[in-house]
Amino acid sequence: MRRIRQFGLLFALVFLSACGTMGADLAPTFDEAVQEAEQTTVNFYLWGGDDGINRYIDDYVAPRLKETYDIELNRVPMDTAEFIRQLSLDKRSNREAGTIDLMWINGDNFRNAAEAELLQGDLLDKIPNAALLNETAQATDAGTPTDGLEVAWGNVQFVLHYDADKVTNPPATFEELHRWTEANPGRFTYPEVTDFTGNAFVRHLLYAEYGETIRSDQTIPDAFWDELATWSPNLWKQGATYPKSLAQLDQLYAKGDVWMTMGFNERRAEAERNDGVFPDGTRALVLDHSIASTHFLAVPFNASNPNGAIVVINELLSPEAQLAKQDATYWGDGTSLDLTKLERADREAFLKLDTGVTYPDPEQLAERSIADFGPSVIDQVREGWSRVAR
Repeated sequence: MRRIRQFGLLFALVFLSACGTMGADLAPTFDEAVQEAEQTTVNFYLWGGDDGINRYIDDYVAPRLKETYDIELNRVPMDTAEFIRQLSLDKRSNREAGTIDLMWINGDNFRNAAEAELLQGDLLDKIPNAALLNETAQATDAGTPTDGLEVAWGNVQFVLHYDADKVTNPPATFEELHRWTEANPGRFTYPEVTDFTGNAFVRHLLYAEYGETIRSDQTIPDAFWDELATWSPNLWKQGATYPKSLAQLDQLYAKGDVWMTMGFNERRAEAERNDGVFPDGTRALVLDHSIASTHFLAVPFNASNPNGAIVVINELLSPEAQLAKQDATYWGDGTSLDLTKLERADREAFLKLDTGVTYPDPEQLAERSIADFGPSVIDQVREGWSRVAR
């Protein structure tokens, strides 16, 4: 009898140990998810190339989660394409408990993850603050329906920033920018199109050339690549090499090697200027059109702590956290919330953030906003750019 009891105890221990290596289930209600997440760690995988974003997560979000929910937030910096590949390997090897609990995702990376069934669904039903979201921002991701697989976290537009002490007569359109590079050789460049920002810059030139006639079901004409190649001789290092990331382009701008930088997030340069990283003369430049982009949060299919991830997402969608994210003290990232759904005090607090030395005119930005292209155009830009890069 003793041996039977010992065997039973051993079997129970082995079973519990095995359960510890399997992906956890989501609790049926948010309150139960909060209970399950207490004293756990959430591994948050996201792009780590911006100091303001990193400080926002480490200095603002993580302490709030610890104090309010007793959750440890572990920020894991990594390019999105890398952790999508990691999840794909997990899927092929039937790995039921992964290392990623929560991730920042958008664009073609989301499209690829959704098609490969790498994400948990029905997220909106599990997150109370999702009721505050802007429905338009939540609906699609660069042309791909979100279908509850991801939750809108922020909303930004593409702008350039320039040093007004060096650029006294900035261009007003992308065509004028081309002529400006000819008059100021070596003072402009853009990241490689494998980088999200570099790809977006080329998509703006595509829109400048073809407008709404070129969308996700269209093939980019060969003539476009011939035209883009005419930019190269007047770029930094004569187009022989390009920054591999936005972070590298920012470094060139900070050093004065180039006189312009760019990116999604119309407020992102404010903290860099205030900290003395970007030149004091840094100002925003909105050309004739500006792609609006929403970024999202998602929970992998094999997250070991999905309940913790749900709690973190809910906190990130709170008006307080969204307001701090939009403030230039940290990130300057636009909110994904519908301000009309907020309490009056919260709504007014957001409206007060619309002023800054490096901010563009909000009305001008809204007037020139355009929808992004679909994933197939992003892929075509990535594939076709080899004709331009030397």
